[in-house]
Amino acid sequence: MNKSILIQYLPLSHAKATLRVVRKLGNNGIKAIIDLEDSVQDPFCDDTTNNLKKNARKNFLDLITSNKFDDKVFKEPIFLRINSTETDYFNDDIETLLEVCKTKFPLKGVFLPKVEDYSQVEQLHSLIKNKYSSLEIVPMIETVKGMNNLKNILTSDENLSLFKYVHYGHFDYALDAGFWPFPDPDHQVFWDIVLSMTKLVLDYKKIYIHTPFPFMDNKDLFWQASHFLEENFPNKEIWICTLNSELSLSDDNKDSLSISNLTCSQEESLNQANLIKNDFLNGRANKRSFSVGSNRFIPPHQYFAALKYLDKNSNN
Repeated sequence: MNKSILIQYLPLSHAKATLRVVRKLGNNGIKAIIDLEDSVQDPFCDDTTNNLKKNARKNFLDLITSNKFDDKVFKEPIFLRINSTETDYFNDDIETLLEVCKTKFPLKGVFLPKVEDYSQVEQLHSLIKNKYSSLEIVPMIETVKGMNNLKNILTSDENLSLFKYVHYGHFDYALDAGFWPFPDPDHQVFWDIVLSMTKLVLDYKKIYIHTPFPFMDNKDLFWQASHFLEENFPNKEIWICTLNSELSLSDDNKDSLSISNLTCSQEESLNQANLIKNDFLNGRANKRSFSVGSNRFIPPHQYFAALKYLDKNSNN
């Protein structure tokens, strides 16, 4: 069985606290993705989002350029997720990224969301790698178009080798594909997507980075799903993504994964949509982008998918 390589997302909304967690993770052999995208936003207010992102960039730069900053405390690679090329935040993120590269901060690479065409990878490469050739670019496949074009993206990179990792973003993909409910890591349709994508990525000699796990407290399912993926591709390098340190640092579970079909009646689907809607709003403290409810992590993607389903199917 593969040795699990773990990587965890961390919001950059509070840089000092985030880097403390990054240090703790690194001391336990876990890599980190500090995030300027989905976790630094208010999905209901553009002005608030603008301020959150502006402050996150500034506070991060202020912290890593201060005299007290010690780059030697970080033991594992650190990545930065920026906003996609299609957003108004992309150029500001690139400016921040270039400033980060002038410091001693041990940045390994950049996660680029919603890649649908190889030209987006080339665009990012032209902006950063001519100056900072050691940075890795990690295209994120998060839309139906991106998934359908993944083979072309991989083929286009065969001679140029602008990237060596590919990351699957299931929450965005499920929203874009119109799924309701969202498939979970114990559902067959989830694995139909993941195993097909992983095989393609590995066939092109890239490293597959798995989508974040949605259940905050279910460490048994986390390890069962992780090992199921690794068992399907023995002796291949695969990175497993988490969203909280309790999972990242939890004890391994060697039990087999039980996979079920995702079949719900309309009533069950409506109940699930109402539950997600209410849990998202009730668990969203301090206008955070993400929420926690019913023992699961709820991204805004899932909330908006629930609203869309309710609008289409509810008689209320």
